[in-house]
Amino acid sequence: MNSEQMNQDKNIAFSDTFLGQKWLVEERDACGVGFIAHRQQQESHEIMAKGLVALTCLEHRGGCSADKDSGDGAGILSAIPWELLQQDWNEKGLEAATDKNIAVGMLFLPREEQAADAARGIVEQIALSENLKVLGWRVGPVDSSVLGVQASENQPQIEQIFLQSDDATGDELERKLYITRRRVHKAIRSEHNESMEEFYVCSLSSRTIVYKGMVRSAVLGDFFHDLKNPAYKSSFVVYHRRFSTNTLPKWPLAQPMRLLGHNGEINTMLGNINWMKARQERLSVSYRCVPGAVLSKH
Repeated sequence: MNSEQMNQDKNIAFSDTFLGQKWLVEERDACGVGFIAHRQQQESHEIMAKGLVALTCLEHRGGCSADKDSGDGAGILSAIPWELLQQDWNEKGLEAATDKNIAVGMLFLPREEQAADAARGIVEQIALSENLKVLGWRVGPVDSSVLGVQASENQPQIEQIFLQSDDATGDELERKLYITRRRVHKAIRSEHNESMEEFYVCSLSSRTIVYKGMVRSAVLGDFFHDLKNPAYKSSFVVYHRRFSTNTLPKWPLAQPMRLLGHNGEINTMLGNINWMKARQERLSVSYRCVPGAVLSKH
């Protein structure tokens, strides 16, 4: 075979491969994510306002249920709005405290009040065991009327917890909070209570906070009143609109996650399994998986 023929064969092979993957290249179903920040790290409500507008522009990147209002999920990650929270503390007569050693947790609690009380107790107990003082809980203002039917039926009790450390700040405090969150997660799961499955820690940090839910982009700010409060100031926002491809929409699966928001699928295991099951009847030869080896016939 001469070089010209070899080049032709390579071109044909490449062409076949490209055409075979054309459906994947042209696929447009994926989450939308964005980031806005002030270059001098100046905090303002303008950054949050722009984030909400930009998030609304990503509506087409997300999915909705049949009720046309329960979104696959939308959310925003930002710096903790200390000014807004300080106003709330003052209104409730709580003692003012520095933000350097205080952390805020955004939690999804079970809808059942008894289970919610049990979850709060577990969180507080583990926080105390990690030398974190529990300053109190806050129920942020929300408007459930903007939710779709499916989202409303599954809406968790959304509360914030405030923790203070006397012996840790900065990165050291963040490590302590990470350990606390992991211990809480393990303790909640050990309860083997079906209602406890609704529990989820959206964020627990002395630096950042996450507001998210099973909503459309356009109503995130209408649902969480904090986000449209002029006292909510941040130097950056990460915003995300979710398109669920291989998992059912759930409140905890909305993004951003605790540190980031992504615009592609990470966990495709369930989707791959379902696609293979759908094609089993079309296979002329059955196969079985051998651990540590390639597929083999039987």
